[in-house]
Amino acid sequence: MNITFNIERLVPRFLLADKNGYALAKAIERAFQLVAEGAQRGLDIIQDPLKMPEWRLDELAGELGCLYDYNGTVEQKRYWVMNATYLYTVYGTPQAIYNFLEGYFQTVQVEENWEYGGDPFHFRVTVSGGSYDSDKIAWAQKAIMAVKNVRSVLDTVLIDNSSEILVSADTDHFEVAYPYAAVDDQVAANDLAEWEEEIPVDAARADEGITDEGVAG
Repeated sequence: MNITFNIERLVPRFLLADKNGYALAKAIERAFQLVAEGAQRGLDIIQDPLKMPEWRLDELAGELGCLYDYNGTVEQKRYWVMNATYLYTVYGTPQAIYNFLEGYFQTVQVEENWEYGGDPFHFRVTVSGGSYDSDKIAWAQKAIMAVKNVRSVLDTVLIDNSSEILVSADTDHFEVAYPYAAVDDQVAANDLAEWEEEIPVDAARADEGITDEGVAG
């Protein structure tokens, strides 16, 4: 909200008609404007998550008691603070897990027990994309445990990484796939196995010099 002053509505016309009176009125008008702008900036810092500095977001998160990662990015922090009330309303549902983890990872998938053969009331979470470190994974586990249904049991958090390498303009490629790495109570940065799975190229492409081993030659 922008506050503006028009001093001419407050000062008698005979004073405005005098050049000294007019100059004084405009000086007062400018002073009022500066005070209003300063007050507005102060209110934004205290009340508006879109304009708050990071330190105020951290402070407000503590006041709200919301689930919050102090090591997260400013954008993630703004989202958690702005949507604190809504995020509370979906606690105990898969959507709550998506809400808290989607900003951390490129993709998040929550699987119920019947989707992977788990025990009743069990579930697992698969994340992919983004960077991984022990602190980030530990916070993700904490978030899941905080927002899940009380009766539900988290089996594991799976990390899925894959990348594609283009070897032909005709879209033939190899896919370097890293298997799921389960993250349980002990978080280890080296849990990702170092092996590769190649997608074979069809025989027709082999005639063009592309084989399962890569580009011939």
